[in-house]
Amino acid sequence: MRLPATDLAALARWDTPALSNALRRTEAGADGQAYTDGSIHRVTGGSLLGTAVTATMRAREPGDDAVPVADLHRAILAVQGPVVVVVQDLDEVPGAGAFLGEVNGALLSALGIAGFVTNGRVRDEPDLRDMGYAVHAAGLCVARAHMRLTAVGVPVRVAGLDVAPGDLLHGDGHGVLRIPPGAAGDLPGLAERIRAEEQEIVTWARSADFTHEGLLALRRVRH
Repeated sequence: MRLPATDLAALARWDTPALSNALRRTEAGADGQAYTDGSIHRVTGGSLLGTAVTATMRAREPGDDAVPVADLHRAILAVQGPVVVVVQDLDEVPGAGAFLGEVNGALLSALGIAGFVTNGRVRDEPDLRDMGYAVHAAGLCVARAHMRLTAVGVPVRVAGLDVAPGDLLHGDGHGVLRIPPGAAGDLPGLAERIRAEEQEIVTWARSADFTHEGLLALRRVRH
């Protein structure tokens, strides 16, 4: 999904939970949202925002199903604007070997990606800290093992989140959220409105006007 630079900049100013709150007030609602389930976490970097470029990999056992890493690089170069690379480790127990480490990390950094997300594991953490993009993974591992990419540009599922090539993703230390087409332009304004409502409650809770009776009279407290 391609957005104007101004819309991307507006989304980038918000944390991921705030955009999730904003999505609750769109047609997506509470049950129509898609986000990671907590089985992966941010390993390095700050927030991420960009268009998904997807791939699958295996590492636990050798195989002849590899596709060239250059296919991934071509897919990244074909996208205008920031890119988030999403790699699904297809092994029954993901994480035997890492795609992302110092070398692949440096190549992706040279291509200017905004983030990397995988249900597998990564390595060379000190080097990844200097790459300039956020990395979300299940954790760290030692080896490359039999790592190879098996497909590029296919639908993937990572930490409970279904991602198709071209999806718009936003993430921070809380996780990664898929932003539905058509909703992105409305979210910053909705997030601003919700934040103002929340701050009214927070300010009241910290003031001399706060009472237990007033708290119990609240119909709903937003988080």
